[in-house]
Amino acid sequence: MAETFIDTEQSILTVIVVVMVDPGRQDAFLERLEMMIGTFTRHQPGFVSSAVHASEDGGMVINYSQWRDRDSFCAFRDHPEGERHIAELQDICESMDARIMPPRFIYASGD
Repeated sequence: MAETFIDTEQSILTVIVVVMVDPGRQDAFLERLEMMIGTFTRHQPGFVSSAVHASEDGGMVINYSQWRDRDSFCAFRDHPEGERHIAELQDICESMDARIMPPRFIYASGD
């Protein structure tokens, strides 16, 4: 099983994408996103991990991705195939907002 580690001391770049989608199209969006990550994104230099969450009401998807550094993420985003995949996802959803968001603090059970 793949793992995502969150550490405020890591030099890993964190990108969180918040997607609003019509509940009737959430499954189509998730299928398309999984295809993109599985066949393209995870093979890009500098890719570390991606965790996708989908709301129970069908209206939101969140993709938490990690990259080795900003240059790796930008190369993925600006790659012609990456641009094509992103455009196809944007055709399915209502809005997609990607932000670089470094973790500020972390708590776990027992801390």
